[in-house]
Amino acid sequence: MKIFAKIGLLFLVSVCLWACNNNTDGEPDVSNVKVDVKIQHLDKELFACKTEEDVLVFLKKYAGFASQYFNTTPASFPALANKLFPQISNPALQEFYQQSQEKEFFGNQNLENDFKEAFQHIKYYYPNFKEPKIYTIFTGFFGQGTILNPELRVNDSTIVVGIDYFMGEKGKYLPDVYDYQIKKMSPSVIAPQAVLQLSSRYNATNTQDRTLLAEMVWYGKSYVFGKVMMPSKADSVFLGYSDEQQNATYANQEVVWAYFIDNKLLYSTQDPVKGKYIGERPSTPEIGPACPGGIGRWVGFRIVSKYYYDDEKLTIQDLMKEHDAQRIFEASKYKGLPDEE
Repeated sequence: MKIFAKIGLLFLVSVCLWACNNNTDGEPDVSNVKVDVKIQHLDKELFACKTEEDVLVFLKKYAGFASQYFNTTPASFPALANKLFPQISNPALQEFYQQSQEKEFFGNQNLENDFKEAFQHIKYYYPNFKEPKIYTIFTGFFGQGTILNPELRVNDSTIVVGIDYFMGEKGKYLPDVYDYQIKKMSPSVIAPQAVLQLSSRYNATNTQDRTLLAEMVWYGKSYVFGKVMMPSKADSVFLGYSDEQQNATYANQEVVWAYFIDNKLLYSTQDPVKGKYIGERPSTPEIGPACPGGIGRWVGFRIVSKYYYDDEKLTIQDLMKEHDAQRIFEASKYKGLPDEE
C-alpha cells in the first residue's frame, strides 16, 4: 500500500476513530474563572498617526514596547519614526491595514474570546497564573528578517501579535515565508500558538536527554497542554497541519511508526537527524512525498496523548511535571496503531 494514499474506507474509519478519541467529555466548567484579557490595539494608534512627529510621539508613549519590538533604543526613535511614517502612510499599506480590520480577519471579538478561553483554563489548572497583557501591532512586515519574531512574541508578562502576519492566503500582501507556512498563519492560530509557547514554563524536561524521543515527547506534552487549555480548537491548529494532512497521517501512522523503528531513530542524538523529523519543513520525503513536515512532533503528540488520556487518574499538572521521556513512552504503550474503542 502506497503511503498516504487516499483509500476511502480506511480514511473514513480513521477519521471516525480520531473523532471518537478526541471527545470533549469531562471538560471542567471554567465559566466562573475570572481572567483579565487586556488587548491593547497599538496598530490602531499607529495608523491614526498623521505626521512623522505623531509617530515619534507614539514611540515615546510606548517606549518599552517599541524598544523591544523594533530592537532599538529611545535615542534611535527619531530615525525609526522617519522610516515608519512613509510605511504607514503608503496608500497600498493603508488598504492592507483596512483589510485587517474586516470581520473576516480582526474586526471581531474572536481574538479576545480565544485568549479568554485559554487564560480561563490555564488559571483553572494553575491558579497562580497571571494573564499576560496582549498587544497587537501592524507594520506591513516592517523589519522582517531583521526583527526577531515580529509575528508573535510570548513571555510571562506580554504577548505581542503582529496581525499583518496572520491574514493567511487571503491577505492583500503576504509575508516573506514559504507557501506551506502561509497556509497556517491565520487569525485562528494566534491564541493556540501563544499557548504552546506559554506551556514551556510548565513543561519539565531532562536537559541531559538529547535523544529524538525526548524532543518528540516534549513537543507532545506541549500539544496536549494546548488541547487541554483550548478544547474548542482542533488538533490541526496546534500542529500546523491541514485537516487532510491530519487525517491522512492518522490513517498511516503504522507506516510512519515502522519507519521510525526500522531506522532506529528514537534514540538518535545527532542534530541533523533530529532536525529532519522535528524541524520546520514542508514535508518529510524520507517517509513519503505526502508525509507532512514535523512528523516527529506529531508522533510525540500521539505518544503523549495515549499516555495522558489512557490514565484517568493522571492530571495535566502531573503530565507537565513528568520529565522522564522514556517513562512516558513506555507507559503509553504506543505501537503506531489507531486507538481501539
